[in-house]
Amino acid sequence: MPARVMLSSVTKDDLPLGDVRQLNDCWYQSASLPERLRLNGKLPKPETRISFTDTRSELQHHLEGKYGFEVFNFQNTPTDGGTPETETLRETHRSHIVIGLFGAQSGWKVPDQDPLTPTFREWRVALESPLKFKIFALKGSFSASMPPLLNVLIQDITDFKKGQIYQEFEDAVGLFTSVDRNVWDYVNKAVVSYAQDYAARQPNFETEKWLLLPYRTRVQEMMTALERTAEWLGAKNSLLMLGSAAQPVQLHCLPDSFSIPESKKFAAYIFDDEINSSDTDEPGKLVASFGAVTELQIRRHLGNFEAAEVYSAPWGFYATVAASGMQCVYLPRCINSLGRQSKLSLAISWLGERAQDITNLAKRRSQILRLNALPVASPGGRKSGRSKK
Repeated sequence: MPARVMLSSVTKDDLPLGDVRQLNDCWYQSASLPERLRLNGKLPKPETRISFTDTRSELQHHLEGKYGFEVFNFQNTPTDGGTPETETLRETHRSHIVIGLFGAQSGWKVPDQDPLTPTFREWRVALESPLKFKIFALKGSFSASMPPLLNVLIQDITDFKKGQIYQEFEDAVGLFTSVDRNVWDYVNKAVVSYAQDYAARQPNFETEKWLLLPYRTRVQEMMTALERTAEWLGAKNSLLMLGSAAQPVQLHCLPDSFSIPESKKFAAYIFDDEINSSDTDEPGKLVASFGAVTELQIRRHLGNFEAAEVYSAPWGFYATVAASGMQCVYLPRCINSLGRQSKLSLAISWLGERAQDITNLAKRRSQILRLNALPVASPGGRKSGRSKK
């Protein structure tokens, strides 16, 4: 059964075409694109404008032809006779990928009692599974005036806590290349994740070996495997590339669940050690656990229960205390190297999408640690005690 993709759009913008030469290497049947866009045999120019109906149809043509997807496009896909709202919400749950298209000329008319059209309700449902949801917005369209409830939905889409699930484009070619790049990335992640997670769940010799080892020896084995995996995924010399920035990281392993004191002690004081250390340039932490980790345990580990922000993902948790710049990634249930590789790969992709925010927090942490490392003189300027005669 082929994967299913949903095209969900709330725009009627005509778009400038852009430079079609950029599509030669990635777009399905790019040579016949002018004919499909009904340009009447004219040589396409970047400033040529095409209708959004043609844009949407071209996206469907590409996704069906290159990837073999089933594409649900409400405007031209037969339904089972249900109401538009029922059909589209059901399709939102059913689809493997939901591609949202947002423009400046949305053209919707909303009643006072419900400013969310069926399409926006689809997006609200799609936000429940943000990993499969991508929004492509015409540049500047998010800044347009909107009803209050719609503003809340757009804020959820653009909010850091929800993850960066949107990208902006300026012309049709920019939209096409962004969609193809994101779909290609999604397919690769899905294949790798399925293959590795399936293998990781199967008991193997390494899993059995780790289970039989004493705690300290198990931690050494886990650390060796984690360092090897991290280096293979791009973390070299304790530096992980996120976008254009090199983020320092420290690797730690727990031989069992966080709830077991004998296990937790292996990473219990990593933030205290960081403050007391003379090396103040390593604010990032990455903890891999042989057993389970919970949000409550993470909040206690960071030492600021109320201020800590914890984000859950299929691979584990990301946690931060924004005021101090502390941040840490937790990978639970890493029972062998395959499981760790799968979780760490997905975690690095998640961090990469938020590279700027991660880097800003790391800079704040470094500044705070440097201030803490400065010597502080006593207010009196002299030590107390008897003077010598």
